[in-house]
Amino acid sequence: MEFPIFQVNLKHYSIRNWEEKKKPLLDKIPTGEYTDFMSYQRDQAVPPYLDELSDCVKEEVADFQQSYPCPVVITNAWTETARQYDYHNVHQHGATGFSAVLYLKFDPACHEATKFYSPFNDPATGDLLEYQPFVKEGDLVIFPSYLLHEGPMNKSTKERTIVSFNIMGQNSYDAYNAGLQR
Repeated sequence: MEFPIFQVNLKHYSIRNWEEKKKPLLDKIPTGEYTDFMSYQRDQAVPPYLDELSDCVKEEVADFQQSYPCPVVITNAWTETARQYDYHNVHQHGATGFSAVLYLKFDPACHEATKFYSPFNDPATGDLLEYQPFVKEGDLVIFPSYLLHEGPMNKSTKERTIVSFNIMGQNSYDAYNAGLQR
C-alpha cells in the first residue's frame, strides 16, 4: 500500500474585479523605495494601506479561512518593488501561520513569479524540489509561512511590485500579542 504522508498546499486566486480594486491600493502604497518592511515591522505598526489591502483580498481570505481551523487575521503587511536587477533572497516567514503574495504590478511577459522550495528533497536524486506558479497581475498566492521562497531577479527595466502579508489564526494572534504585552 502506498499513500502520501506529507503534503504542502498552496492556494492561488485571481482577484475578482481587479481593475476596480487595484487603484485604491496603488494610491496608498509608498513609492521610491525597494520595501517598506522595516517601516512598520520594527514598531509593530499598521501600514497606511492595510484597509485597502484587506478590502482587496476580503473574498479570497474568506475562502482561505474555510480550510483553516479558526478565524484568521492579517497580522502584518509590506510592499516590495523590484527594479531592474533587484531580487529577494531565499527566506521564510516563520514556523506558524500562512503568508501571501499579491502581484500588484506584474507583467508575465517580463517578470518571474515567486519561486517556492519544498521542505524536503526528491528522495530519488536528493535534489531540492522547486515550484514557480504562473501568475498575472491581480493574482494572490497563499502558502505556509515556513515554506522557503524567493523573489527572482527582475531582469526587466519594468518595475515588479508585490504586496505581501502574513495570516495567523485569531487564537494564535491573540496569544502572541498577550505575550508581547508582558
